[in-house]
Amino acid sequence: MAGDREPGTVTEHGGGLAVAVFCGARTGHLPRVIEYAQDVGALLGTRGHRLVYGAGGVGVMGAVARSARRHGAPVTGVIPRFLRELERDDMAPEQELVVTEDMFERKKVMFDMADAFLALPGGYGTLDEVIEVVSLNYLGRNPRPLVLLGVDDFWTPLLSTLTAVQDCGYTRDSTPAPFEIADDPAAAIAAVEKMSGLYGRQ
Repeated sequence: MAGDREPGTVTEHGGGLAVAVFCGARTGHLPRVIEYAQDVGALLGTRGHRLVYGAGGVGVMGAVARSARRHGAPVTGVIPRFLRELERDDMAPEQELVVTEDMFERKKVMFDMADAFLALPGGYGTLDEVIEVVSLNYLGRNPRPLVLLGVDDFWTPLLSTLTAVQDCGYTRDSTPAPFEIADDPAAAIAAVEKMSGLYGRQ
């Protein structure tokens, strides 16, 4: 790895976007998820963007990172110290590594570094990150693009829950959804770029 650095310091990433990708540290059982993850990484590299992610080398996370690195994207991994010890030998690609004290700091650092967010399927941590971005965007707190990449209907239950929240009167009815959904990696990256222009980030 390219060496650890202090949380909260942002590395310049040229003219592209710093895209934080949320996804699982396990492969899971969805047939197309690794293919999609690899395509996302490749597009980040070929489109001149930086990958910010959870630093792992396994599962969906590792597939995105290895592909991004292979296609020329700068990669920044952010990982809490306890996971760094557990995953020391997990074959993560060459990257700039930020080691945080805990999961809360990890999320804050990733949020601070990111111009935009893209989510693939993942576990509890992925869901936590997605919901926090949805909430911050809804509240207008430094809103940034969030794109959910649909893989085999993974996000359908979450979308049903968010619809229920709105239908039951717990959000402002006139507020548009603070994210977009894309059906394939190319559409997801295109949506990130388009939304970033709307948010004034390019």
